[in-house]
Amino acid sequence: MKITTTVIGSYPYARMEPEDAIGRAVEEQITAGIDVISDGQVRADMVAIFAKGIPGYQLQGRKANVISKIIPPTKAISLGDLSIATDIASGRAKVKGIITGPTTMAHCSILNEVCPYKPHETREGSQSMTVDPELVLDIARAMAREAEFLTEAGYNVIQIDEPFFSLPDVDVDIGLEAIGMVADKIDFSAIHVCGDIRPIMTKLLDSKVNLVEVEGGYLVQLDWLTPALLEEKNKKICWSVISVDTNDVESVEEISQRINACVDRLGTENIWVSPDCGMRARKPESAKGKLNNMVKAVRKIETTFNQ
Repeated sequence: MKITTTVIGSYPYARMEPEDAIGRAVEEQITAGIDVISDGQVRADMVAIFAKGIPGYQLQGRKANVISKIIPPTKAISLGDLSIATDIASGRAKVKGIITGPTTMAHCSILNEVCPYKPHETREGSQSMTVDPELVLDIARAMAREAEFLTEAGYNVIQIDEPFFSLPDVDVDIGLEAIGMVADKIDFSAIHVCGDIRPIMTKLLDSKVNLVEVEGGYLVQLDWLTPALLEEKNKKICWSVISVDTNDVESVEEISQRINACVDRLGTENIWVSPDCGMRARKPESAKGKLNNMVKAVRKIETTFNQ
């Protein structure tokens, strides 16, 4: 039995020249033994990289300004870096596409006063704001076109990033409707949500994606999450086992314990394994060490199950 390993996305080296940074990120992921890698997301942050290519946005530095109605792009936005990563990988690992989710894009957008969307509103006492559902859905249409471009180019695994889903007062229902529009264009789709997903986990399992990528530290507390439920929902879980909040490299034994907690709950056939989130902020040697030990732990557990 094999457990698929992946990364969530970003990787150190963003300050290098882009092609050199992609090369370092790809080689280190492959050397570690990661099965499904990213291009390292080294060129820009997760919002700016798409805002620069979607009609209706005007990028000023890192500010994603909405100046008119959002419409689908006429050409792929993220395909260039993916193609570089794929050439470097040369079949040694699968490269996945990564798309920023419509809800996260909407919450990070600055609305021009003449654009056709309602202004963002912050509720009294709230830690987050509400956004116009039409903005979310228009961004979804744009991202669905990007997903089509990537699928047509041969990328059959595509991750949709929605870190804002775990924040209070975010309209997850509209967000998941938008995710469904994007996922419909993808062969094998994943959604990544940061933070405490316990309040929304049932909704994530009802979404249209194939793989739900969330932090194992929260999943271990969900006693109702079972293999039978995943089979019913036709879902796999990417159970994260590596902290990205520290440069300290977890031992193989520590990571093995986390993976075993996942395997005991869901079985090897229902899971992928990854870090908690992207590792852009980590030192390169830390990121490399974390991935190396994560894969060693996975292979150790696979050996036990295959004996």
